[in-house]
Amino acid sequence: MTGTPDKKSSIIRAAFRLFAEKGFHHTTVDEIAALAGVGKGTVYEYFSSKQKLLQEMLLLASDYYFSDFTRHMEGIGDLKEKLKRLVELHFQFFVEHRDIARVVLFEHRYITEDLGDLLVEKEKRRTAYLAELLKVSAAQGEIRPVNFQVAAKMITGALWNMGLEMAVSEEETAGPELAGEILDILWTGLAPAEGARG
Repeated sequence: MTGTPDKKSSIIRAAFRLFAEKGFHHTTVDEIAALAGVGKGTVYEYFSSKQKLLQEMLLLASDYYFSDFTRHMEGIGDLKEKLKRLVELHFQFFVEHRDIARVVLFEHRYITEDLGDLLVEKEKRRTAYLAELLKVSAAQGEIRPVNFQVAAKMITGALWNMGLEMAVSEEETAGPELAGEILDILWTGLAPAEGARG
């Protein structure tokens, strides 16, 4: 295969932008090539079809999200600080990579069964990573023992739901401003404060 990795990256960036703006179905390979500054044939050197291009984009987005937040979580102290950083990084990702988030949100119907299995496996890794953080923290007495898998799924599910809302919202800062409130609910739960029970 001829070409350079920079050309491939340009094609992927162009596709994210166009798929987010126009949708997968309404974007042509010619438009992707033009925005990327390459010939149409170059696109096909890297990707045999528009479907294959989308599949690689979704895998890259998933890998980037996971590696980015695990890298930034390293070296952080207690669980509360880790959760605070997790929330901040999550919303930062959706603000800075809105095109990626919109493609994931709106174009998931083009995911094939094989790709779906891969993405589910990656999501399981993310959940397992967070569940292990919770388990270690419980062993250290930071939190009470719970079903760590369920807790991890609740946290990631809530964050993804709010992040996807940010992806389609015109408000630029709504998500980050909620970080403190989200952390408070994650950390203290919904039970009334001591002495406040009726």
